[in-house]
Amino acid sequence: MRDMFLLDFIKRLFFKSPFFCFLLFFFFIATIFCYIFLDDFLIGNLSFYMFHFRPLMKRCSFLIFPPFYLIVSIMAFLLIRFLKSKEKWGLFYFEIAIAQCLSIAFVRIFKIVIGRMRPEAFLVKEVKTFQFFNDSHHFHSFPSGHTMAAMTLATSLSLFFPKWQLLFIISALILSSSRVFLLNHFPSDLFGTAFFSILIALSVHLILDQILPKTFRSQFHDTKITRRN
Repeated sequence: MRDMFLLDFIKRLFFKSPFFCFLLFFFFIATIFCYIFLDDFLIGNLSFYMFHFRPLMKRCSFLIFPPFYLIVSIMAFLLIRFLKSKEKWGLFYFEIAIAQCLSIAFVRIFKIVIGRMRPEAFLVKEVKTFQFFNDSHHFHSFPSGHTMAAMTLATSLSLFFPKWQLLFIISALILSSSRVFLLNHFPSDLFGTAFFSILIALSVHLILDQILPKTFRSQFHDTKITRRN
């Protein structure tokens, strides 16, 4: 039974979500390319312009503050359950809350485990380095918490409203780029985090689709991935 569940999950992940499969491939290649060729060059040049764009980038960064989406989704879910109205939106907010919770946990753990030096520290020492299991803020470049929150939300929204998926993803990427302009993360951090964000949100969606009653899933009948043949 467990093997069948796993095989069905993998099949639906890679064959019934071509848009997200393409994004995963793109972000994976972009992460490697940026790490090898672009990180040093872009960060070195952005450092000369950051002061001109810093106020705008700070506002963009504030819009994707990680705990915000988690708190809002939990409060919305609890409110709907308490009022017992518009129950189909309960699944919507519940899924977003679970995905955001897992993404925050992922970020908190792997920032320390990976210990990648932030760009601002890189500009001082002029060397890219990793210090595994380092809890210093200067070595928390990957993954990006803001990017994780934005891309996880964008993926969750895309799964429920596929007609707007391109808008959600592009908006999340634009807002997440503010973290690069603020010299908090390298470009490869942004794309690498986006890769794992999609995996987390997509996995939560597919797992809930398997374990929740069909009556709940059918409420969002226009969702591409939840629809069964």
